[in-house]
Amino acid sequence: MQRPALFVVKATIAPEREAAFNEWYDTVRSLEAAQVPGCLGMRRYAPMALETPHAGSEPWPYMVCYEFDSEASLEAFVRSDTLRAMTGDYNARFGGAGDRTRLAYRQIYP
Repeated sequence: MQRPALFVVKATIAPEREAAFNEWYDTVRSLEAAQVPGCLGMRRYAPMALETPHAGSEPWPYMVCYEFDSEASLEAFVRSDTLRAMTGDYNARFGGAGDRTRLAYRQIYP
């Protein structure tokens, strides 16, 4: 049984670049993600301020999750020229305006 996998990118961005960053992600990057084989979709998130004992501190104000239909599709994407091109475009636009980290997750339940 193939299970979905997630490619997660967390980022910081300089305040003066936030409007351009959000516009680009919502218009350009979302269209690119829709063309990636095996990518079921992408969703973007920003942290919530919760007043509970379980609320943690998140240093990354932006997170995007790309859902893939399988680990194999995600692994192919990570090795692809497509990701290299997407990374190059991001770096050219926002590389000096913040920091980012990338993570991959496999579904373990159900």
